[in-house]
Amino acid sequence: MQTFNMGQVPPLTFGAGRIAKVPKIVKGMGGGPVLIVADSILAELGVTERLSQGLAAEGIVFEVAADVAGEPKESLVDDLCVRARDAGAKLVIGLGGGAAMDAAKLVAAIAHTNRPAKDYALAARPLPADGMPAIAIPTTAGTGSEVTRTSVISKNDGHKIWFWGEELMFAQAVLDPELTLSLPPHLTAWTGIDAVAHALEGVTSRSSSPAGQLYGLEALRLLSDALPRAVADGADLEARGRVLWASTVAGLALHNCNTHMGHNISHALGSLARVHHGLATGLALEVSLPWLVERPDGAENYARAAQAMGAEASASVLPEALSNLMRACQIPSELPVDCAGVTPAALAVEMKNAANIGMAQNAACAIGDADLDEMAGRMMNLPIASAAA
Repeated sequence: MQTFNMGQVPPLTFGAGRIAKVPKIVKGMGGGPVLIVADSILAELGVTERLSQGLAAEGIVFEVAADVAGEPKESLVDDLCVRARDAGAKLVIGLGGGAAMDAAKLVAAIAHTNRPAKDYALAARPLPADGMPAIAIPTTAGTGSEVTRTSVISKNDGHKIWFWGEELMFAQAVLDPELTLSLPPHLTAWTGIDAVAHALEGVTSRSSSPAGQLYGLEALRLLSDALPRAVADGADLEARGRVLWASTVAGLALHNCNTHMGHNISHALGSLARVHHGLATGLALEVSLPWLVERPDGAENYARAAQAMGAEASASVLPEALSNLMRACQIPSELPVDCAGVTPAALAVEMKNAANIGMAQNAACAIGDADLDEMAGRMMNLPIASAAA
């Protein structure tokens, strides 16, 4: 009999227009002042104003920090911590994609300590137990950050650093599919494939458990149907809602069982080149799955994943099932032009470093340095997209 743990799930509210519920939730958590950590683009789209107006109407004091553009650097997190302290914040709201939510949850956890974020990277120092509560409002459907206990930011030199602990869990999450309607097709696809990877890797990892299977297989069933529809028709609110919910469910698979080779490769590549995390993860999983399913370890779980994606219940067909889904989402099997200068050797070094090697070790089979070298070569053997693509 397998021994496993099942992580907590924060209270969730789901549905079109549910952003209107946020002021009531904030009041129920003690009120403000509130620091809103948001993607910069959301200010242009009026999403931050929609949230701000609701809070103001209820007399809740708030400050908007719509400063997140791309993956947040440690210097930005440190600046946001200063803003939280200066504002006397009692609560943090993360509004946006995974980057904004990862920044928000980290700020909520450490702002009152006066220590820089780097002091807590890779669990070098335990996260404080008395951080602020935080509310997640995702505007993309992919990372599942609203239900995970991890945060990923970049050092100022671009290398990714990890933080983890129950102290990073959001206290509440508001899932409003209307907030994802403005996402263009390519970002819908890239973020959605990240959710697919969370589900698939959670189901097939060395640490997979009944909890990972429960969440991961359901997320794969939902995404295999709804994600291509959301990419094809961004105004399809029902498809958007199913993808948003599936992203959260996939995040719970990640939360309980963690990732493996797809994320090992994509995080390594993201430290070397400017590439969207979801795109890199999908391509990395597409590259590594054929190698993984050739090994007998984990074959039963690979077969379950294939079946959940609408294919035959066989490990050998899983790579094709993933490739078919990526093509249905209009994701070609090619790297962006910014990856042109990355060598397999440089990628392999990043795959083996302390921030990334744990993910590789969570694969169902044992993976050595030579195997990582081989997969780095496979990844960098993908064609490079034209500059006009």
